[in-house]
Amino acid sequence: MLKKKNNNIYFSRRSKYLLLLLSATIIVLLLVMQFFIQTWSNRKQAARTAEVLIDQVINVMETNESKQKTLTDSLKEDYITRAKAVSYLLDHSKWLCNNVLELQRIAKLISVDEIHVLTPEGAIYSGTVPKYFGYSFDSGVQMAYFKPMLNRKTLSMCQDVTPNTAEGKSMMYAICWNTAGTRMVQVGIEPVRLLEELRSNQISEVVQNMPSSEGLDIVVADRGNWSIVASTRGIRQSKLEPTTANVEVAPDRVTQFYVDLGDDGINICSASAYEDYIIAIVQDRAEINANVPLAIAISFAYLVFAAAILFNVFKYLTGQIIEEQQNANTDPMTGLNSRRAYETALDKYRETPPGERFVYVSMDLNGLKTTNDTMGHEMGDRLIDAAAKCMSECFGKYGRVYRIGGDEFVALIFDDDEHVDEVRNDFERALRTESREQNIEVSVTSSFVKRSEFPDMTIDQIAKIADERLYEGKKEYYRTHDRRSRRR
Repeated sequence: MLKKKNNNIYFSRRSKYLLLLLSATIIVLLLVMQFFIQTWSNRKQAARTAEVLIDQVINVMETNESKQKTLTDSLKEDYITRAKAVSYLLDHSKWLCNNVLELQRIAKLISVDEIHVLTPEGAIYSGTVPKYFGYSFDSGVQMAYFKPMLNRKTLSMCQDVTPNTAEGKSMMYAICWNTAGTRMVQVGIEPVRLLEELRSNQISEVVQNMPSSEGLDIVVADRGNWSIVASTRGIRQSKLEPTTANVEVAPDRVTQFYVDLGDDGINICSASAYEDYIIAIVQDRAEINANVPLAIAISFAYLVFAAAILFNVFKYLTGQIIEEQQNANTDPMTGLNSRRAYETALDKYRETPPGERFVYVSMDLNGLKTTNDTMGHEMGDRLIDAAAKCMSECFGKYGRVYRIGGDEFVALIFDDDEHVDEVRNDFERALRTESREQNIEVSVTSSFVKRSEFPDMTIDQIAKIADERLYEGKKEYYRTHDRRSRRR
């Protein structure tokens, strides 16, 4: 029993160290995760802020447009060119024609909302919007505008802003024939995109009048060569230099990258293309992540506090559970399995009967009442402990021993039939040896029932037979004991 207790102590300490190590590992991982999440969140917030500012710049530039009609006409030509560009791509990459996802990517790259591919008869059969497939020049007034295309394969057309046939959504469409005259390609743009592409002639003035804050600068650069043309804090560099190559800035989305502005160090730049310009919001990286150390410190304190509480709660609950389980399944006096554990074992064998090597041993301590009455309960407890020790030594290696009552015991063991008698004899010898050592008679009546004797019986029937045999054994013990007593 002492060895088992020491093992439990060792296991408890090892579990404590493992739990502490696991907690420390989790805290470190969570802090690392917190660092990356916080910096990622800060970058996303910087991008959102930049997106708002970029939109403001664009809106101001749009309000300063004075030649909308002229620019609209030029944009019509541009849209026709884009339609021709798509047509050219489709002619030289035939696999693109029916690939909706690639057409959608092309639409984004060339800044159009829709691409439609039409048959020579004017019916849509491919494009970026599958729900429009099947519409033709006969589908409505808006589509009918392009009927002249059917008679002249050299014709290209661009429509003014008109509600489209499918949804009544205001759109602007440009269309052209491919070189072979086997299909038409149409691109569509919402009027919002038309307004966004109107260029301001007073870009420097617009940017200079935009508000800025500490660690933030609004910069406008030429889209072609990235040379800076305007800045809220004055032009500090000749070019907006990304720290990595192949940075692509497109309209209608914000691209983030790092820029080196000389004395200002490495900063985060959020940029979007607008016509011939790159509108960029340059933000100081240290300023963006100024809240990271405080957030990490707060998270660390919270995690350590939470871990300490959880550790103590876990330790307390685990101790309670282990103690309750041990108390429930262990007899406190003898250390043997309790009656509750015995009932659990019987339930198991009721569901799955034991194998042929199973042996049910029913035991009853002899003379316990007489010992309690004549020598006191303390001596009776010694008698019970001595008997339990013999049972544990002799039967424990083959199965489990249970104390199911004051002086009633059961052993559920597994052994070969020819070896059972030897185990019984070992038990009797152990009782005699213990009697000499304790200077008190340790006597136990036992009955053995082998599964092989009654292969078709249930565990309850076997237990009943064992009790019957035990009863007969007890009667024989007391007859023999009474004769001995009379002789004395």
